[in-house]
Amino acid sequence: MTGNASKGGLLTKLGKARKGRCASHLVSALISSTVLATLGAGSATVSYAQQTDQLVNFNIQAQPLAAALSAFMRTSDWDVSFTSEAVSGKRSTVVTGKLPPELALRTLLAGTGITMRLAGSKTAALVASSREQNETTATGATILEPIVVSGRGTSTEGTGSYTASQTSTATGLPLSLRETPQSVTIITRQKMEDQNLTTIAEVLNQTPGITVHQMDSERTNVYARGFSNPTWLIDGVPTWYRIQYGSGPSVSDMVLYDRVEVLRGATGLMAGAGDPSTTINLVRKLPTDTFQGYVSGSAGSWATYRSELDVSGPLNKEGSVRGRFVSSLQDGNSYLDRYGLREGTVYGVLEADIAESTTLTVGTDYQRRKSHDTQFGGFPLFHTDGSLVDYDNSFNPGGGNLPYNQDFRTHFARIDHEFDNGWKLHSEYSYYRAKRWGALASASWGVINDDGTGAQMLGGFPDTTTTQHAINAYVEGPIEFLGRQHDLRFGVTSTFGQDDHQAFGSSFDYSPLPGSIFDWSGDFDLTPYQGDLSFRSLTKINQTGIYGSGKFSLTDDLSLIAGSRVVFYDYKFDTEDFNSGVTTSQRSKRNGEWIPYAGLVYDLDDNWSVYGSYTSIFKQQSYRDKNNAIIDPTTGSNFEAGLKGAFYDDQLNVSLAGFYVKQDNLATRDRSVSLILPDGSNPYRTIDGAVTKGIELEVSGEVLPGWQLGGGFTHSRTEDADGQRISTVIPQNMIRLATTYHVPNTGLTVGGNLSWQSKIFNTWSWPASGTAVQDSYAVVGLMAKYDFDKGVTASLNVNNVFNEKYYSSFDETYATGNFGAPRNVTFTLKKTF
Repeated sequence: MTGNASKGGLLTKLGKARKGRCASHLVSALISSTVLATLGAGSATVSYAQQTDQLVNFNIQAQPLAAALSAFMRTSDWDVSFTSEAVSGKRSTVVTGKLPPELALRTLLAGTGITMRLAGSKTAALVASSREQNETTATGATILEPIVVSGRGTSTEGTGSYTASQTSTATGLPLSLRETPQSVTIITRQKMEDQNLTTIAEVLNQTPGITVHQMDSERTNVYARGFSNPTWLIDGVPTWYRIQYGSGPSVSDMVLYDRVEVLRGATGLMAGAGDPSTTINLVRKLPTDTFQGYVSGSAGSWATYRSELDVSGPLNKEGSVRGRFVSSLQDGNSYLDRYGLREGTVYGVLEADIAESTTLTVGTDYQRRKSHDTQFGGFPLFHTDGSLVDYDNSFNPGGGNLPYNQDFRTHFARIDHEFDNGWKLHSEYSYYRAKRWGALASASWGVINDDGTGAQMLGGFPDTTTTQHAINAYVEGPIEFLGRQHDLRFGVTSTFGQDDHQAFGSSFDYSPLPGSIFDWSGDFDLTPYQGDLSFRSLTKINQTGIYGSGKFSLTDDLSLIAGSRVVFYDYKFDTEDFNSGVTTSQRSKRNGEWIPYAGLVYDLDDNWSVYGSYTSIFKQQSYRDKNNAIIDPTTGSNFEAGLKGAFYDDQLNVSLAGFYVKQDNLATRDRSVSLILPDGSNPYRTIDGAVTKGIELEVSGEVLPGWQLGGGFTHSRTEDADGQRISTVIPQNMIRLATTYHVPNTGLTVGGNLSWQSKIFNTWSWPASGTAVQDSYAVVGLMAKYDFDKGVTASLNVNNVFNEKYYSSFDETYATGNFGAPRNVTFTLKKTF
């Protein structure tokens, strides 16, 4: 866990002294704190007695020390600085009853080998005992090194936990998971590191209720509650992306992020429109108040190598300017034949306290991916007689041996101000740019003859640039009304996006693959097809949402969470074919669409709550029908009710939810026509009366001392108005679990993960006639980690331990499929400082 340090005070000076830097500040700070401690030691009882007018009611159970410190800070409003390394493997004592905060903190630390030093009003620095960590002077005097660092109260970094204290993705309000009347999963930094989750696809594959379809080597599609097309947020700001040629958030490197918040169900209040699927909020790492960092290197299957660097801390003596630099580099091959990927990520962010209650934050990140023999679609599934083609799970339909490049960058700046009355102002601007260009040639179409002929090529020479400008501003704070406190938030979000897609040369789509697909080695001569600009499409999406939300305390046990959003939306799509001279133009515009939201949460006791919520669905669509006309928005309703529990000061969260979603004008791929739209995308049609019903069970956090668990079970079924099941390419039932156990009094942690799902299938009549079925299957992973002295950690992760061969996805239009990765191993060595 990380705690906050008081800006510019003694604690900051202590943090500055780490690793021999600013030695004079360290000495003076230690002398000052030692004098203060000495003066206070002789009259500790008196000191505590003087705090009786500041008694706080604590209820902190024995638990990992980082989690206990987090609970202490939330309860007491104190700031405590410490490193995750220093508290790792240590457990707190029980602290209950009305106590002065200082006494409570000292009690909490009893027996851990760590003590505290007061560093100002409501501010403390933890220091190790001489047995744990000391430096001895020539005269034998012991100098205790402060245990420093940290981040923010909502940060999951350093907590060692598989759960989090709060989320704002659903309503904008900072609520605990128990207070939020919808299903939310938070994938913490600890879980990402334990399970070696370095991509967003890997994170979502371990998220309850989520199905990830790997469309090819670059692209993923995400499903929840029967529907795809999720809403992506970065730090709460909606981020648009184009799935056709791969894009930003869906290939994000997780080294940038502290956590991923996944909300299932409609989220129109915060995400711009009431999308019934899921909202994925990527929350960036931020600078810490004191120095910390790590460097790591890993080596894995298929000659895959990766390195990471993360350094954070204050940049001036006063601690009023703080910075963080993060980078990663990965290079390697794949289980897919011939495919290779090299990618790098850098991220820098600065925070400055420009006034006593005002903070300016500016940052930028850049990610570059370069692959070769890149897939553009899956492999053809069927023989001419309707039987399935038998491929090795290493089969790669991609070829050409030419690079495909993806380049993503984001710049952002924001100002946060805290008023004296408890209200806060947040104002932010961000700019996002994604560029994809190169060559794609993939044997991803056709029906395979017995001799292996019949496959056809898809691909081209795309050059696509997506940009978005976003403005996000809100105010939030408490009010008193009818003798009760309520929390309100009012805000506006505007995004201005453009996607400029250009295609060069002549099309080779549906050109026959030379020879047999079973002898395919990736050799395909693209030279005859190269040329000048031949096609262009320009998409513009402008959207503004004005919203208000509140948590209203109706009684001590009953809260109403309610709000609404008014949406203004303008979508324009233009195309030009430079060979034929044909141009098209489509536009869809909506003004003042109202999206209400309401939820009730009733506390049954100190641990359990029941809840219910409703939100309307209004989802503007960019899909087009067979006539290339934009489809009207999806409309409907989303209901959810359930039971939530929080234990051990929110260190263990459990939930049981039931949901019901009804939609009209739901877009689904139109398989009645054998055509592709001018820009290469698929035609869609709409259906009315689509209904999804299901249940979810989830648990996250510390179940027993040292045992972290995160995961759950989901059942979901989607039917049309006639009661026929739709979306059969996603499972009705699934289990996602991940766990670790820290062996007491050792540096050893062991764990693993399990992903199980029920049968998926689909039937095609074109381009092939047949049915593909993937029966239920389970994929198991194992991990082990050992913490050595001086912050050195070695870990081993094994994925797909039993080497299961399975179809990971089916494409409903192209009659293609993809296999999941076979068994693979990664070894990582990490140094924390």
